[in-house]
Amino acid sequence: MIRLFLLASLAACSQRRPPEHPTERALFRDLERQVTIAAATGWGIDRLEVENMLETTLDSTCRVHPLARRSLATWLDDQIAHRGGDVELAWRENGKRLDKLGDLLVMTRVRALLRRAEDSAHECPFWIEPEDGYRGRQISERKFQFSIGGGGKGIVIQQGTDTDISAGGAGRVLFGRMLANGDGIYAGLEFGGSAAFPKDDLGTRGALEIAADLVAPIVYRKTFLSSYVELEAGWIGRTTERDWRSFDHGFHVGAAVGARALRTRFVFPGAAFGISYERVWGDEKLTMFKIGARIALDLDL
Repeated sequence: MIRLFLLASLAACSQRRPPEHPTERALFRDLERQVTIAAATGWGIDRLEVENMLETTLDSTCRVHPLARRSLATWLDDQIAHRGGDVELAWRENGKRLDKLGDLLVMTRVRALLRRAEDSAHECPFWIEPEDGYRGRQISERKFQFSIGGGGKGIVIQQGTDTDISAGGAGRVLFGRMLANGDGIYAGLEFGGSAAFPKDDLGTRGALEIAADLVAPIVYRKTFLSSYVELEAGWIGRTTERDWRSFDHGFHVGAAVGARALRTRFVFPGAAFGISYERVWGDEKLTMFKIGARIALDLDL
């Protein structure tokens, strides 16, 4: 999970202005994600790298009309010329430093990937046909989406003058709408459980105590190429095994940084690292700081 987050986040550092036509934009974003994620793990021989991505590339290009693919190829040629032309010559002219040629390198690799896909267009499965208004296979834009996830958390608890720690896990289900720029707004539920050995009045830890939290967050996701930042706020209800029927109420705010891999069948696997602040009012005010990581799966509808 950590490897996925680091690699995909590095791949998302640069946001390049895509074509204006929606279909060309979606196809470019698909290919750009493939190239940047592959490059984040170390790009080797061009031909082999392109061949390794061909199946996923055809899953996108087969759904785009040939005229749109050719129009994107022309746009890429113009972008490459504008950024310095042949990438090898530009590399030599810039002191053999690739770090100065990031956009040109990506555009060149996307162009090579598209050219290879065009050469293999005759291999498109008969059941995959060009779509009017293609919206992308490796991006989520203008779509409804389910997002599910779960993971572990470490918790710092403050109650009155006492501070303690506990640990637990949580799972969440979100439903939302992805906007035209790829950002998303979600609502859903998160259920969490935790276990602690609370201290008594003498400072001695007693028996294990189980607690459960129910959170109803509203989540805003700011999406980059392969990573995202989430901000969320909502209601929290908390209960313990002392009396499962008694719920204390409060508020929850949080933030997370995550990354998504390429589509695997019909879902986007990913990972996120998050923190949250929660305050609950009961017999005594309870404050919790939570930090943890979770695996996430996004399903476009």
